Amino acid sequence: MLSVIGDSSVMLWVASACIAFLGARAFVEFLRRLHYEGPIRLWREWLYGSAALTAGLWSAMIINIGARGLAFEIGYHPLKIIGALLGVYVVVLMLVAWITIRPAWLAQLAAMVLVAVLAVILQVAVVWSIGAEPGLAWQMEPLSFAALVMVVGFGVAGWMVVAPRRGSKGDRNARRLMAALVLTACVVAAQELVLTASSLDRQVVSGHARFLPEMVFTLLAGAAVPITLVLLLVDQRAQQRARASERARRRRQSADPGGGESMFSENLFAEAGDTSKGPTTR
Repeated sequence: MLSVIGDSSVMLWVASACIAFLGARAFVEFLRRLHYEGPIRLWREWLYGSAALTAGLWSAMIINIGARGLAFEIGYHPLKIIGALLGVYVVVLMLVAWITIRPAWLAQLAAMVLVAVLAVILQVAVVWSIGAEPGLAWQMEPLSFAALVMVVGFGVAGWMVVAPRRGSKGDRNARRLMAALVLTACVVAAQELVLTASSLDRQVVSGHARFLPEMVFTLLAGAAVPITLVLLLVDQRAQQRARASERARRRRQSADPGGGESMFSENLFAEAGDTSKGPTTR
């Protein structure tokens, strides 16, 4: 999944969109559970959900850059690109906790806006870590539109997830799928706006091409991260089915509270009858 210098790749662009969808889908599923049960009780879901969102954004941007077919070999500064990923992840952790602990809609909206701005900052940091020369000339208008698109995406997707009551008609898998698709479309649109704002196509060389080549992060972003996201989704789906079967079992028990007791009593009476007959004599 490597880019070709000077030749754009539709397949890589589609792969970037798919990675963004996997990250959005996993984040939406984890956000739903955290909203209903809280990050303190579900601390693993809190960590995994924030990681899925951050890694999905980071990986999708790297693959999208490779899909553009730039006229020079790309390289990344490891401290910049890894530092941006970890820094944004830590802040996203705090914001996701804020969203789930403070149920007031105004606090949730403010947190979603901050997450959207962080997503754009992460995309900008990925481009900045290339070290393109003679130098990036950022245009503020496309960047502003990218932030606006991201705010709309996170706001709509977040509302679709946290607004319905648990178990209601709105709390359905199809609704969460639509939320992930909305968020994915906004992420992809914001990527294009950020790349347009960076004037990356007019650069001639990457200052870090020999320091850390594109192949390392392309394999990480295009293989390791998507596989991990798929595994998270599969595990989340298996847990949902296990919880659903447990709820069904509890409903059956509550509907027939004396069923277990009557069966136990019948067994006792049967054993008592057998013992009263005594051993058979010949």
